[in-house]
Amino acid sequence: MNPSADLETLEDPHLDVLASHLHQLGLPVLTSQFGRAYCDINRAETEWDAGMFREILPPRLASDSGRVRAGLGLFPRFLPPRVPVNRRRLTIADAQLRWLAGHRPYHRAVSQLLRAGRERFGYVVLLDLHSMPQMPGERLPDLVLGDGFGRACANAIPQAASQAAQALGLSVARNYPYAGGFITQNYGRPTIGLHTLQLEFSRPLYMDEKSRVLGSNSHLVAETVGGIIRQIADISPTLLRPAPSAMAGED
Repeated sequence: MNPSADLETLEDPHLDVLASHLHQLGLPVLTSQFGRAYCDINRAETEWDAGMFREILPPRLASDSGRVRAGLGLFPRFLPPRVPVNRRRLTIADAQLRWLAGHRPYHRAVSQLLRAGRERFGYVVLLDLHSMPQMPGERLPDLVLGDGFGRACANAIPQAASQAAQALGLSVARNYPYAGGFITQNYGRPTIGLHTLQLEFSRPLYMDEKSRVLGSNSHLVAETVGGIIRQIADISPTLLRPAPSAMAGED
């Protein structure tokens, strides 16, 4: 990797700590133990950037997705604006080790948790926590809710999340500028009872971006997530469970 690159800009600082209290509510909390510069779990396993490798990639791996073209594939090529993550091109063997050690077990755990939750309750809600940097010249809201423009979860879920966040004084947007990455797109299948909502918190809300020290409002992240969970818990299960016909036709 490039030692002069600020690799932490690709991470979601402090969110693992700020969300750790959710265990006390009896909820499973899954966190990544490696940085996104190493392997991005919010990308498809096939989103490999051919320009990063010494060898020619197999066609099944070489991707031309928008994220890859931006240099933000499974193994990111650039930090914003265009700072190289790696000084040298990767080998396919190195990348496979990263995938096997990071991406694959993480998504296996997600799938197991979702399967267990749906078998027990008939539906499950996945909240995917991220953070966003302040953009030059643009005032971002405190929280962006990403539901894939309505495709990843029942409409009642982002509505409940917005109410909970606004009750704490947060400004909220929906699907702009972040509608949800691979996790939202892949696991959000509301017709069969799988609901996914991405929560993108503004970093200036809870931390100093230069020093990366938590600020006096850092408690708002935990309070907001807790409030969102309570609001979602009040949604009628009939709005979240799939119709019997949808379950019968599931692949």
